[in-house]
Amino acid sequence: MRYRRLLVTVVIVSLSAGISACAAGKASIPTADEMRVSGALPVGTDLDALRRGRAIMVTECASCHRLFLPHEYSPEQWRGIVKRMAPRASLGGNQAADLELYLSVASRIGAGR
Repeated sequence: MRYRRLLVTVVIVSLSAGISACAAGKASIPTADEMRVSGALPVGTDLDALRRGRAIMVTECASCHRLFLPHEYSPEQWRGIVKRMAPRASLGGNQAADLELYLSVASRIGAGR
């Protein structure tokens, strides 16, 4: 009986930790609205383009590898990465531009730290 309670407790704690880690990971990929609320967006930034760029990152980029956080690379590095990876992900020009904008802006303001 003790073993069973211990096992149930371990399972519950493990699931709770996993859910927390998952939520923390998603929070590290900031939304356009979160960046806007932070007050750190450059004046005139296209919020819809940021939203599209984030969506591309979360759906297309993450379909092949882990999500890299925007602050892991500089805006200049993201530019090269997007240029290299866009053809591999079959992204059109507008999609690549939206992704680059999102990653560059998020990186510049230090989002996700």
